[in-house]
Amino acid sequence: MDLPAIPTLPRLPTEILVSIFRHLSMSDLAQVRLTCHHWYDTVCYSTPLMDKFLLSFKNCRLYEGCEQSRILSMSKGCYTRATLKAVAIEEAGSLWRSIGAKLQDLTLNDCSISGETLVQMLRLTPNLKYFALKTTKFEDFRIQNVVINFKLEKLETLTLRSIFVFDECFEMFKKMCPRLKVLKLNYSSFEGWGEKLVQFVHTVRNTLEGINLSYTKVGALLLQRISTIERLKLKKISLKSSYDLKQRDIMQLCRVQPTIIHLNIDNLFPADDQMLSEISRSLPNMKRIKLHICRTHNLQQSFLCNMQRLEYLKITDSTHVAGNLDLSAYGNTNLEKLYVSAATFSRNILPRFFEKSPNIRSLTLYQCSYENIHDLQLSFAHLKSLEYLNLQRTFDIDDSFFSRTVFDSVNMPFERIRFYPVTNLSKLCYLNLSRCRDLSDETLVALCFPRLKKIDLRGLNITDFGVRSLVRQCPRLEYVHVDACKRICDSAVLLLCRDLKRLKLLNLDGCRSITDASIGYIIDNCRMLVWLNIMNCPLLSDEAKQRIESVKSIRSLYV
Repeated sequence: MDLPAIPTLPRLPTEILVSIFRHLSMSDLAQVRLTCHHWYDTVCYSTPLMDKFLLSFKNCRLYEGCEQSRILSMSKGCYTRATLKAVAIEEAGSLWRSIGAKLQDLTLNDCSISGETLVQMLRLTPNLKYFALKTTKFEDFRIQNVVINFKLEKLETLTLRSIFVFDECFEMFKKMCPRLKVLKLNYSSFEGWGEKLVQFVHTVRNTLEGINLSYTKVGALLLQRISTIERLKLKKISLKSSYDLKQRDIMQLCRVQPTIIHLNIDNLFPADDQMLSEISRSLPNMKRIKLHICRTHNLQQSFLCNMQRLEYLKITDSTHVAGNLDLSAYGNTNLEKLYVSAATFSRNILPRFFEKSPNIRSLTLYQCSYENIHDLQLSFAHLKSLEYLNLQRTFDIDDSFFSRTVFDSVNMPFERIRFYPVTNLSKLCYLNLSRCRDLSDETLVALCFPRLKKIDLRGLNITDFGVRSLVRQCPRLEYVHVDACKRICDSAVLLLCRDLKRLKLLNLDGCRSITDASIGYIIDNCRMLVWLNIMNCPLLSDEAKQRIESVKSIRSLYV
């Protein structure tokens, strides 16, 4: 008797498959490639899909005829992004001939390589748009006899993050980068007084738009020489933690580079009224700014009066004086991100400010305090498009802050304002409540955010009771931080692993009550997990740690 033929699924056109697969993550696409030859070829020969993959080499040695070179030579995939970490690069010929032509993004992190080999690699990557050298060890950077007869015409961003950047390095890239837009030198130091750096910036001045000198020893003279280069028109500059600079240096920079729209002077000296007025007057087109302030008489008049195009404002109050940061007179419908640190808000300031700036999507109020915590609650009535909320170390809030029933309305001077609880923020995707010491399970029971993907509950007094409500009411969670939550136990880990089908990151650092059973729950349920921290968990055995180390899908593991 002949068995009935098994019906086969119709073979969908490649264009339709690509349209469907574009909505998948990198890990999902990796599984798709294992399904059948047709799907494997569809992914490998589609540039939009392969752009999601990252070719990664770690803790290995690359040389002529190495295994990595042999495998990639037979691969159908064309990678556009690659990162090498702690790799000894001895040869770049055959390997880079097989992958270099398509690469657009390349990072060398903590690698060892000679200058000649680096030139050889770059010659074979003509389509490079982003290149980063981070803490790279140069065995020999003598390239006087190396012929550089090519240009990286598409390179737009160059990152050199190193304890020491050789002058020859600047000389080399000066010959290669005719259209550079962004130069990042954060955490770097230079030979001499940065003479070669100035010459390099002068060479690329017609296209250079941004420079990052954060955490460097850039001084007044070097900054002045760079900023006064003829035809240089900077749009973005970052000088965070460049402690050799003074207020007059920043004011001079603003005067000679009026095209700046992104300025980062965070973690420097506190800006006073004079400096704020100069920034406001010289840079009225500012879109993003990060800075410290000291006690100002009127922030609106000295600084914000001209800043009507701001999209991102970060302010750290260095005085902790109540009422110092008065934003109530400022209104800006363009403002999308606000970050305020260490401020003490007087009553009625926040509701008035947010009423005039209703389009904020990202709000961080780090370690701030309030004369009246109800002001913060009332503010959410004006922030219905909020997607990112960070209230880390807000010691004034407790469980009642998230209650739907505590306040029906709140009396304000001359008016009665309808209370809008934070739990009504239906678009919220990120919530940080870490180190808010008076929050407990009652808060997790009140949270109901159907779009929430990331939550940070570090150091809270929560148990499996609260976690059960959290996973039921926030089913799309992908990133969960419950580190230093001393009452988190195995049952809570089971709920997180079993019920959060999209879980990608789990931080259990310092959860001292979890045992080997939690490792079993992670291995059995977390199919998409790529990042895990189980440090400082004393009840975990060495055998359990070895089991989790064998899970290949977890790319970042801390034990």
